[in-house]
Amino acid sequence: MSNEGANKYVRASRLGPDGQQELDWCAPAEVPIGMVYNKTPHAVMMATPEDLQDFAVGYALAEGVINQADELQDLSFQHLENGIELHMRIPDKRMERLKLHGQRRAHFGRAGCGLCGVDRLEDAIRPLPTLPDTSLCIPYTMAAEAAQNLGKKQPLRRLNKSVHGAAWVNTQGEITHVREDIGRHNALDKLIGACAGDGIDFETGFALLSSRCTFELAQKCALAGISALLTLSAPSASAIETAKRANLGLASWDRREGALVVFTGNVWTG
Repeated sequence: MSNEGANKYVRASRLGPDGQQELDWCAPAEVPIGMVYNKTPHAVMMATPEDLQDFAVGYALAEGVINQADELQDLSFQHLENGIELHMRIPDKRMERLKLHGQRRAHFGRAGCGLCGVDRLEDAIRPLPTLPDTSLCIPYTMAAEAAQNLGKKQPLRRLNKSVHGAAWVNTQGEITHVREDIGRHNALDKLIGACAGDGIDFETGFALLSSRCTFELAQKCALAGISALLTLSAPSASAIETAKRANLGLASWDRREGALVVFTGNVWTG
């Protein structure tokens, strides 16, 4: 998808000490994206119509629909009057599991919420894998540099000043992948899909999010096999507990103090 589809320009007014100024404001697009598996509707997420192939793969991995990227087959886009449907084929055993676990979400998921459309509590807080211990070592200086550089790697945000960013940072401290979306969950799904498509080993780096961390973001990382997560806002208590249970290294960057706040894991070093 092009940036033209991800952004919309609207008229606005800026009020300040110098009076009123009329301007064209760039706002991120937000459209319904339907996830359809084996011709069965599963979920509708409000998302930015950018990097939809990555979104399809990452969402399926992060939500436990599939276990590995190559289980997602025959992806096609259907542009409808009111949104876009992503039609996918998954193995019959995965489809049976989806039905068995009652995870079908044939209604609405807002961009700001990762749980809309979940009918039962047991489908919201799911069993988590325990991530293996890792030799990953992330120096404070590497985390700081990545946190400070994320905004420079977000082309959509430079235009619309709104979207969240999710990035992958390798062990050299390089931001190798960035995906953006109006929803922080969607941005992470897109990142997971992009990295999985490129064969990234999730034990050889860390994910970086422009948002706060809530438990479902920690849950997505654990399900995808990501060993460490750094966010630019502090996590919720449930996110910290989720990270502890999953053996996920979780930290946040305190921009006001210029400090790394570590909550879980031994991957972060001084």
